[in-house]
Amino acid sequence: MRTHSSFRALFIVLVLAAAGCDKDKPKPEETKKSEPTPVPSDLVFNDFIPSTGAPLGVRARDAGIEGGLAEVAGGAEPGDPNAGGAPDNLKVTDPGADPKAARKYTFVQGRVEKRLLTISQSTSGSMGGQTAPPQEVTFKLHLDLTPKQVKKEGTAMELKLTKVEIPGAPPQLAPLLAGLNNLAGVFDVSPQGEAGEVQFGAPPQVRSQDEARLFQSVLQGLSQAAQLLVAPLPEAPIGTGAKWELPGSTRPGEPDLGTKKFAAKELAADGGVIEAEIEVKVPRRAQQTKGGTVFIEVDGKGKYTYQTKFNAPASKVEGELTINQKVEVPAQGGQPKQLITETQTSKHTVELAK
Repeated sequence: MRTHSSFRALFIVLVLAAAGCDKDKPKPEETKKSEPTPVPSDLVFNDFIPSTGAPLGVRARDAGIEGGLAEVAGGAEPGDPNAGGAPDNLKVTDPGADPKAARKYTFVQGRVEKRLLTISQSTSGSMGGQTAPPQEVTFKLHLDLTPKQVKKEGTAMELKLTKVEIPGAPPQLAPLLAGLNNLAGVFDVSPQGEAGEVQFGAPPQVRSQDEARLFQSVLQGLSQAAQLLVAPLPEAPIGTGAKWELPGSTRPGEPDLGTKKFAAKELAADGGVIEAEIEVKVPRRAQQTKGGTVFIEVDGKGKYTYQTKFNAPASKVEGELTINQKVEVPAQGGQPKQLITETQTSKHTVELAK
């Protein structure tokens, strides 16, 4: 079973795609002396989704930090089947109090679990010395989760979207949102809670770029759900108070994106409360665009709390991730360099749904 660590694929920043939600970059103030260097039109800035590839078959790693940020950091191409496959090793730094036991997930085959995933994103930024007003968007994804096949090496989990809500969305989006109902994907979950790649079925027909972006955002949200529904567990025996870490990547061609730390605040035979802290830092790197070379730097922090049972997806998850991006467009043609900054804060909540 090929798996990628849940927290290596967690950080998905949604595209502000609904009509009226596309954010306009602030225009630099014109001067008589010179015009600012134009920003390359193909620069991917407000999302971490690779600009190439069709939505069909979107996978969790493509939609997350391992896909988009690996591209920024000069790692393996997103979606490359040779980019790795062995599970990342979780290192126990404190085994916790007695009694200790090895923990693992054993899902109940065929039992449908209903969850509501809410993703709220706020984005602000500046360019050319001007600051753009904050933009906000919220997605509510109603999900049915069904373990289709449970084996010793892991579970094949079906994730089905039963309803999409975007508070404040224009009425003309209603038919498209309804068309997303019953969109389903399948992903693998190892006994230690490592979620694999999400494979989706055929997408609905879209008629415009805005609809395509909205659909892509929903796909990203579903991929994100797969990563939020289980917290990774070490194979070693642990007790209450245990701490473990997921080190940065050591795979050839992949960037070290920082260490993720976990702590068992409560732990029982059937579940517990697990906290996760994430720190991301991608050093300044060059990225080629059609308009030339730009330099991108990314850092971020996040914290999540899981209330989980070891025989079902998490019953409640709350967390927040803030990503800061800095893009420098070098001076060219006698024009000065331009600095673009953007901060995106994504809040996630998973809860039981009827």
